[in-house]
Amino acid sequence: MTIGGKGDGSAVLNMVATTDSLFIIKQSSVHEIRLADQIDPDRTNINLPNTQQLFAEAGSESDIVARTLLSADALFTKTHFPDAKLRDRVVLMSAEIMTQLLAAQKVLDHLEADQEKRIADIEASKDPTRLPAVTEVETRANTFIQKAEHTLQAIYRLAEIFYGPQMKAEGKFPDNLAVTFTKAFGETDPSTAYAKAVALFGHQVRNARHCVEHRKENQRIVARDFQLRPDGKVYPPSIAVVHPKTPLEETDLAAFMSAWIEGLTAATETLLLYLAGKNHAPFGNFPMGVGYVPEEQRAMPKVRVGYLMNMGGQLHRIG
Repeated sequence: MTIGGKGDGSAVLNMVATTDSLFIIKQSSVHEIRLADQIDPDRTNINLPNTQQLFAEAGSESDIVARTLLSADALFTKTHFPDAKLRDRVVLMSAEIMTQLLAAQKVLDHLEADQEKRIADIEASKDPTRLPAVTEVETRANTFIQKAEHTLQAIYRLAEIFYGPQMKAEGKFPDNLAVTFTKAFGETDPSTAYAKAVALFGHQVRNARHCVEHRKENQRIVARDFQLRPDGKVYPPSIAVVHPKTPLEETDLAAFMSAWIEGLTAATETLLLYLAGKNHAPFGNFPMGVGYVPEEQRAMPKVRVGYLMNMGGQLHRIG
């Protein structure tokens, strides 16, 4: 079986296995392999083939793929998490987060490409009365916010794999993770500070989505195309959030999208670290832990997390 379509000659760089499927990671794509035995366990159709299907149009060169699916694979190994069902849940939820983030990234990519093209068209025209326009700015902003909020929900579902009952008992999303970590690990634990920061960000994302889906005079998104302002400058598409609790002053739309994507990606990567660090099988007497792997020791350059051992005062990647 040749993985990928015609003209895709890039090498297979990693494989992430679950009980029912196999993800093949290439430089610019992720493919899902399913065996005939998995599709038809009783083998009622002996002619059923093994299949491959494009899962994501981004691969190991993508920060999103590296810091979600590939990071989950690096941390939730069979050695440290022997429960196959648990590992499957973590890998599959990380894959869901990855696809949501890639969908949000695609909205940003299209916006940036359209901005660049429209600016070039206007500059070529040499007509000072013409302003560039990407059009449908509010629709783009709304679509992005909805995808970001879906990603946020998936991040919390990832935490629920380990702390579901506690989170359910501790109140509403997105504050329940912070309350759970505070009670489990204490106010001074770094995981608690992380969870509180994610909750603050979560309220911004959640309220922005409310502005999209439940628009009111004091709860709405204001999205604008290119604008000529009194200072004589043309400004790129922008967004402002009108909300009584989490307002956002007018800011560059592309920069806004980029910041949210980075925030959600970082939240996923960091959560994976804390979940692995607090739930792995015992290391025994070995001075090991999870953390950020020194760049020169990384098996894949953009996968930053892994297991480390202290050897003579120096941290070394294990596995």
